[in-house]
Order: sequence, then C-alpha cells, then structure tokens
Amino acid sequence: MIRLHRLLYSFVCCGIAATIISSCANDDDLSSTSIFENDIAKPAVKSDFDKWLDTHYVKNYNIDLKYRLDDIQTDFTYNLIPADEQKSIRMAHAILYGWLQAYDEVAGIDFTRSYAPKIIHLIGSYPWDRKGSIKLGTAEDGLKVTFYNINNFKVTADSLSEYFQIMHHEFTHILTHNKDYDVAFRAISDTSYVNGGWPAFREEEALQRGFINNYAMKEYNEDFAEMLSFYLVFTQEYWDKQMNRAGDTGKPILQKKLDMVRTYMLSAWGVDIDVLRTVLHRRVNEIASGKVDLEDLSLSEN
Repeated sequence: MIRLHRLLYSFVCCGIAATIISSCANDDDLSSTSIFENDIAKPAVKSDFDKWLDTHYVKNYNIDLKYRLDDIQTDFTYNLIPADEQKSIRMAHAILYGWLQAYDEVAGIDFTRSYAPKIIHLIGSYPWDRKGSIKLGTAEDGLKVTFYNINNFKVTADSLSEYFQIMHHEFTHILTHNKDYDVAFRAISDTSYVNGGWPAFREEEALQRGFINNYAMKEYNEDFAEMLSFYLVFTQEYWDKQMNRAGDTGKPILQKKLDMVRTYMLSAWGVDIDVLRTVLHRRVNEIASGKVDLEDLSLSEN
C-alpha cells in the first residue's frame, strides 16, 4: 500500500515579541492589493464536480461530500494522502446510486435525508496504525462517515462489495444510535467478545463461535453492524456457504442474530432487509456492468 506523509501546516508562536519602529514621516496610503498570490479571502472557484455535488448531495440530502484533504476533518494519528479527484467522482456516483438512492427506493427519500450522515469524507489512503492494522471506514456520532483507500477504487463487483459493506456497516451504527436494538442481542455471545483481540482469530474460528467474521468478535455493536452489512452486500449463495462453514455450533447462533437484525430493521424503520438486499444487488450489478455513468457531471437530478 502506498503510504505518504501528510503535510501539516502549523504556525506556532513562541512568545516572540515584535517591536515596530516607525520612521516614516509621510502619510502614504496602504495598498489594497494582497501580497499573497492566492488570497484566502477570495471565494474558491467551484469545479464541475463541486457543482454536481451541490445538486446531488447538498440540495437533495444536505450532505457535504469532502474529497479534498481537510485536516480539520482527519485523524492526526495517521499519515494520509488526498483522494484522487477522478476516483472521487466515480465513488460519489457509486455512493449516490448504490447506497443513498437504494434506501430512497425502499424506505423513501425522507428516511434517507433524515438519517444519512451529513458529512462524507473521502481519503485516498488507508490509515495504518503501528500494529499494521487498518480501518476501512469510520462513523462519528451519526453525523460523519469517512471512507479510506479511495485511490484504489475499482468499478468491479468485488471492489463495490468491499466499499458497500463498509457503507452499510457504518450506516447501521447511525441507525442504532438513533433507535437502539433489543438488548437481548448482546447476551447471545456475551462471553465470547474479545475486544482488541479479534485479529488473532481466523474467519473459520469466528464462524464456529457464531460470528460472521472475526471483526464481529470485537463487541456487540460491531457484531450487529457486521451481521446486517454482510447480509445486505453478499449473495444468498455466499451467505449459505458461510452458515455451513459455521457448523452445528455456530450456525444456530448466526441464525438467531440474523433474525433479531431482521426484526429490528422492520419494527424500528419499516425496512424489510430482504427487499433492500434485492434492490442493492440490482443497483450494484448495474454499476459494475457499466449501465451507470460514473463520470457524468451533468446537473440533471434524474
């Protein structure tokens, strides 16, 4: 993975005292021309992509999609690089068609407008930590979702599935933050969560313990989000395969968790996850097959 240092601009005043001595006796007027070539007070000229975002994200959903590296929106713990603009254009289209409009189709645009994050931040690279692990996405208090590794985005079914699993995982956190799920879910695997020890487990071990993957072993909120996002993104054939790999011990646990996830989405939000899944797969296939123009920057809302 490409890893470049982020340039951080910090201006530190260290108690430096400046003495201004005036020896000018004339009353020359100060020039109104800025000494800086790029005056930050001047409004930025919006690109065609910026205008497209205003129409399709800001106007329709009140969402600010940030694709330029904005230090105030990033985690200074990591060395990050900006998202490539062309990749950002494609990702913005994919998120719109494959995520936002999918929820519009199933639950209505008012639902999507109300609960979609208000900031979506695209980062070009992975956030590597000292242990060598990475985050594919993060959500903050139901207001912001960050997606990483945009510069490696490819318009294939596999790449879309990876990104969309992240999207649905983080959106699940937003939904459960607004309306909590049945606390009985937490008790299903209460003694099996391992917090930060989850990377030590293989997928096979996780499945046999009743988790859809090893990350779900971290804690119950991640378990819930992984269950829903994996079910939505992957095919029934894949799901059945995973259930069979879970064996006699893990399979009934996974089924119980899925049943509770299904009940929650229907009772709390009026969303049938099987209907949503069908819509999502249709839209993803249309993106992957090239039926959706991911580079169209026309301002038409259709």
